[in-house]
Amino acid sequence: MSGERPIGVFDSGIGGLTVVQEIRRLMPGESIIYVGDTARAPYGGKDAETLISHGREIIKFLISKDVKAVVMACGTSSSTSYEILQKEFNITIIDTIRPAVSELVRMAQLQKIKPVFTATSATIKSGLFARLFSEKCKDVELVSRACPLFAPMVEAGLSTDNPLLQFAADNYLSDLRGKVDTLVLGCTHYPLVQGALVRTLGEITFINPATATAIATKDAITPSRDKKADIVYYTSGDTESFSELARIVLKDYSLTCSKQSRITSFIAGLK
Repeated sequence: MSGERPIGVFDSGIGGLTVVQEIRRLMPGESIIYVGDTARAPYGGKDAETLISHGREIIKFLISKDVKAVVMACGTSSSTSYEILQKEFNITIIDTIRPAVSELVRMAQLQKIKPVFTATSATIKSGLFARLFSEKCKDVELVSRACPLFAPMVEAGLSTDNPLLQFAADNYLSDLRGKVDTLVLGCTHYPLVQGALVRTLGEITFINPATATAIATKDAITPSRDKKADIVYYTSGDTESFSELARIVLKDYSLTCSKQSRITSFIAGLK
């Protein structure tokens, strides 16, 4: 890594790389340590206690790497674990839920919208996004819809034009066509299935929490002056599989071979 302290970013798998993309675009001078917990993915069906435990392990690992802040680039972790883990650790932690809420509120204050919030089952069950949004926009009806298969399908390497993924999108959301005009991608995997969502719902507005989260991260940290920004990836699963999927998401062909990509196994706490 470079001489400046890096930003730590983690997700259940490769979805958080959409946040990494936005951080790199907005703050090209920042080094990043990324953890994709692919061995224990998906997170969407896990209970809160398990998710808190996973988050605690990963944050401890990132702190051991001397990160200056931690980005929970996972909507499920953000909705179930953020408040608890923020109190446990003496480090800046940024989640994806609150920045996305702020962006939807901003949009609702500018124009009349008919929004739908899509996320994993655990995120929808937490009710956090809907509660935070309704506190600011009481007169706007928000539809919440769980789409539990999207993240596992992305982790399995299915592209946005895969017929199985399209079938899932239609099954989850086709009844909302013409009834909503704004969709919040409440899981960081979901920007990777946006093509299927467009075919299901038509040309509506999408809110990608990755962008809002990157802005929130920039506002929360002391900027780096280092011009040698670097990124190191850690995964709890197979490094070659992670490398291939990460290469597709980031469009970075240097990730094709795990030996060249600086992808390292993360095994803290795993049985």
